[in-house]
Amino acid sequence: MSALAKSQPVHSEIVPWLYWPLASSLRVGMPLYFSEIKVTGQEYLPQKGAVVLAPKHFSRWDPLLVSTLYREPLHYMTMLSQFKGVQGWVISRVGAFPVNVNRPQVSSLKYAVELLREGQKLVIFPEGGVVRDQLLRPLKTGLARLVLQVEADKPDLSIPIVPIALSYEPNSVFRAKVRMRICPPLYSSDYSAGDEKSTGSKLTAVLEQNLRAALAEISPS
Repeated sequence: MSALAKSQPVHSEIVPWLYWPLASSLRVGMPLYFSEIKVTGQEYLPQKGAVVLAPKHFSRWDPLLVSTLYREPLHYMTMLSQFKGVQGWVISRVGAFPVNVNRPQVSSLKYAVELLREGQKLVIFPEGGVVRDQLLRPLKTGLARLVLQVEADKPDLSIPIVPIALSYEPNSVFRAKVRMRICPPLYSSDYSAGDEKSTGSKLTAVLEQNLRAALAEISPS
């Protein structure tokens, strides 16, 4: 979270007349688009309070698939480049807010902190962007450090980080098979390393390890 850029106001919203019809359409449409969607580990999804979902990011389908895991709206930290034209107008009204992954703004991070303090569920792709192969890239530490910041401000709060592996066979194309593996949640208190920076690095390493293991289990051989 260093080298933060000059801030501009950041926000997202959930517009009911837009969000709920889209959510219903996705639940009906995605099983028709893909030949199979298999989700395992749903028992690991915390239902109450703040949660950070940390999926592998292979395709533009990923956030849509993740959105079906909960009946309530999710919030998404989304690359700034996606907020253009009609697409930008829509996603900013269904829970997405922008972040410049190369020069993150203070306002983007503050908004993410605010969402977690309010008990919202936040989706952050820890690779920092779409990686169009089945390999996991080294994860950025920003996700872990964000959680640690919230917990430092509210010591009674323990935010679960849920790794989610996604795989498409043969690719994220029409009639592909989708595999989604939800891993047990991680808690920063289990990986305390003395100071915030060291704890963040350790927590990120464990998150990466869990995602790699889950991807190896569900990826096409």
